[in-house]
Amino acid sequence: DPPRIAAAVPVIADALSDAGVDRGALDECAAAYVEELTALDDDLDALVDPLADDQRILVTNHDSLGYFADRYDFEVLGSVIPSSSSLAATSPAELDALAADIEATGVSAIFADTQNSSDDADALANRIGDVEVISMLTDTLDEPGTDQGTYVGWLRQNVETIVEALGRAS
Repeated sequence: DPPRIAAAVPVIADALSDAGVDRGALDECAAAYVEELTALDDDLDALVDPLADDQRILVTNHDSLGYFADRYDFEVLGSVIPSSSSLAATSPAELDALAADIEATGVSAIFADTQNSSDDADALANRIGDVEVISMLTDTLDEPGTDQGTYVGWLRQNVETIVEALGRAS
């Protein structure tokens, strides 16, 4: 959610200024980054715009895309591990209910974070059939210097991945 990040930028700049960083340089940098985040938000709106409401349904391997879903009008149908902690365990009853929901809605993809095992998501997708497990970075940035090594690049790539996967179902 780029607007949430943009709202935090002045707070971070204030803290850095209080720590002795040059206020003028901070203000210039903060203003430029807020502009970049605003442009990113507009770009992401345009990327998700072609998806119909019935394509804007997300299933993840753990709770990870809530802010994205809220900002861009997606529904999080459920998570294989219904917790933000990767240490939580799956429940057979919850997996049965999630499988039924996936089948009822025609969801075509489960988005799995690369930092966590996708074994349960893979098993669920195999059980249902016609569901692809899509790996992507959701909990961390990539290495510095890579496309996903910055928040802007990371979010753009994730949204492109989501839109491509969900758009194939049309």
